[in-house]
Amino acid sequence: MNYNNHHAVFTRKVAAYDFYTCRRALLDCHETLNIWGQDIAEDYAVKIWAEIDALRERQQRLVKRAA
Repeated sequence: MNYNNHHAVFTRKVAAYDFYTCRRALLDCHETLNIWGQDIAEDYAVKIWAEIDALRERQQRLVKRAA
């Protein structure tokens, strides 16, 4: 799957997440990237970045609703 496919899947996955669930998931994603470093497989990195972007978008929507 490419980035856009992964992003669509993760956007649906995180649609019900609250702000703090998004925050924890983002920390997990970044920790995974840090652990793997340069040794991460490219397709796995694309998947992780698609998840990160979907989580960030969800957090932004939640913050806008709260304002």
